[in-house]
Amino acid sequence: MKIIFTYVNKFTNPIEYTFSLILSTLGIEYEILNDNEIKADALIISYGNEKPKLSSSYHIHIYQSKLFGDGYKTLSSMPKLPLKRYNDIPVIYEGNGNLRELVVRNGNVVETNIDIIASSFFMLSRYEEYLIDERDQYDRFPASASVAYKEGFLTRPIVNEYIELLWEWIDSFNLGFKRKKLWGDKDFTACLTHDIDIAKWNIYGEIRHWGGIALKKRKPISAIRRMKKALGLMINHIDPYWNFKEIIELEKQYGFSSSFYFFGGGDLFWGIKAKYSVNDKKIADLLREIKDSGCEVGLHGSFESYNNLELLQSEKENLEKIVGEVHSIRQHFLRFDVKKTFAIYEKLGIKCDVTLGYAQHEGFRAGICLPYQPYSLDDDRPYNVMEIPLTVMDGTLFDSKYRNLNSEESWQVLRSLLEVTKRFGGCIVILWHNNYLEYLLDHKYSADVYRQALAWIAENNGVGMSVKAMISNTYLI
Repeated sequence: MKIIFTYVNKFTNPIEYTFSLILSTLGIEYEILNDNEIKADALIISYGNEKPKLSSSYHIHIYQSKLFGDGYKTLSSMPKLPLKRYNDIPVIYEGNGNLRELVVRNGNVVETNIDIIASSFFMLSRYEEYLIDERDQYDRFPASASVAYKEGFLTRPIVNEYIELLWEWIDSFNLGFKRKKLWGDKDFTACLTHDIDIAKWNIYGEIRHWGGIALKKRKPISAIRRMKKALGLMINHIDPYWNFKEIIELEKQYGFSSSFYFFGGGDLFWGIKAKYSVNDKKIADLLREIKDSGCEVGLHGSFESYNNLELLQSEKENLEKIVGEVHSIRQHFLRFDVKKTFAIYEKLGIKCDVTLGYAQHEGFRAGICLPYQPYSLDDDRPYNVMEIPLTVMDGTLFDSKYRNLNSEESWQVLRSLLEVTKRFGGCIVILWHNNYLEYLLDHKYSADVYRQALAWIAENNGVGMSVKAMISNTYLI
């Protein structure tokens, strides 16, 4: 028996894109057919304003909402807050069926006003970012502007929850459908990533840091303590940020690999040049060593590159001269424009992005904890790029301008995200910078949290891998 999906709506591409993503994730065979092509020996899932009269004994009908209508891609189509809940699941878009409850079952027929198609598409396409102009000082769509943040479900992969809800209805018919395991004998995966903003420790940056601790944070004693540590490192010619071998060896203890994202050139931040060059022999040798270790060297797009094709192309080419083909990328400062950045990646042949998270708050920006193809609202098609959304970053947890959590609070947040990812059999993307993994100055606490995460992943039948390895081994939606 197959699943047959049928619908009556002119918005063919986004509807079929979303349904295909959902069923591909479940690993269930399906067809998309017109009403007159449907055979009786099938489970029918239909979508539209009215439930079609079909001969099949098993039928799920999803009443459509206002998203795919006259107001599509206008502010009038945005969901109205506060959202309704079904068993604590937020309903982003409510269908227009005349039902007494959000889900009504009559024998082997399920009708629902939970428009999981529109609600999932809203999250995956970053529909709100396309329509809403609000941006922070770095031209980023802020977490606080999102529906997920406002409605309190940013730390829940809501698209996965919708997928599970549909699976509950499918499974309840006892027709023998089986879900596929996405990760072989593992329950979930973690993409382990490191952005290399600062490859080498230097005295000038350290002096500025002392000043920040003493003057901005008003902790002169802490500044003096760090100064003493730093002077000892300088005397002994020890660079605490040159810890790449230690990071690789730590991850290999668990059989894991990771991705290291290096600048290929360009401005690091508002006209300030990157603090290292891939053309420097020491850096170039490091890149080759990382690649030879089985880890990935990816591109860290500079501050201005997220909407500049020529600049990003130059940076990509510079890095590829050292390490060969670049497979994945993350943008510096998580700067991203859903209208431009994916299109640039397509033109440059970049296969995968891991930028799509928030600096201000951990969570599931696209509502999903799985790799997926993002959608172009302008071109009305999926991009030929894979997105594995960033879930959590060290700076988000520890930095005083963001969450400003202590080590125990940070670990509890990270552990909760790991537990959620395991529950849905998904993929979590973790970003820990090399300078947050040093033990010698003031990041022992953040390094310890990362170590706890690696141990938890291994102990709970997960696997840590690089983004390149994920692209090579994952199912393709």
